[in-house]
Amino acid sequence: MKYLVGAVDTVPLLLDGLVTTLLICGLASILALAGAVCIVAARRSGIGWVVWTAKVYVTLMRGLPIVILVFLLYFGVPALFDLGRVSALWVGVLALAMNGAAFQSEVLRGAIARLPSGQTEGAYALGLNKFQLWRLVLTPQVLPIALPALAGEIGFLIKASPVLSLITVVDLTRRAQQVTMQTFDPLGPLLAACFLYFLLIGSISWISRYLETRMTVGRTR
Repeated sequence: MKYLVGAVDTVPLLLDGLVTTLLICGLASILALAGAVCIVAARRSGIGWVVWTAKVYVTLMRGLPIVILVFLLYFGVPALFDLGRVSALWVGVLALAMNGAAFQSEVLRGAIARLPSGQTEGAYALGLNKFQLWRLVLTPQVLPIALPALAGEIGFLIKASPVLSLITVVDLTRRAQQVTMQTFDPLGPLLAACFLYFLLIGSISWISRYLETRMTVGRTR
């Protein structure tokens, strides 16, 4: 019981690390989704070398451990191009976004594949251009299908973000380690960090279910 009380008392000490985690994962999620859309567009472009490049990128990012990618961007690339010291926070955002874009592109591609193929031909027959096709026909159907899996991918980015503590980013995990060294309490700060991660990922899951329900109801009206 005393460990639970200690964990609750430790939560306020971790809030600045939580803010950093939210900032990194929020920016990375936005960039990852934008990158995923670009990858899907590239794979559907029909241009041979563009399709091939997108496939290679997705395969590489899905197979490369996130910690290796972080180290390559933080240590390898600056050394290769003689860039000097780079921002660990922005390296973390970039690494998570690059990794997330590959996985989220597969989610979007799978959601698009579930749509009836005749809708595209029908839209073109009605005189819609490609932008109108995506805005009016495909996107309203793709989002409800892809949303649960996209929320899961955002949760994965949050769970992967503690690796950034290895390059001195003071995120939630790093802050818990610092509090542990200050208080000589190895359990309380970790329990508090677990609670905050659980609350964060649980909130994303709840928001995803809420939005999915709203979009589904809107489509059936």
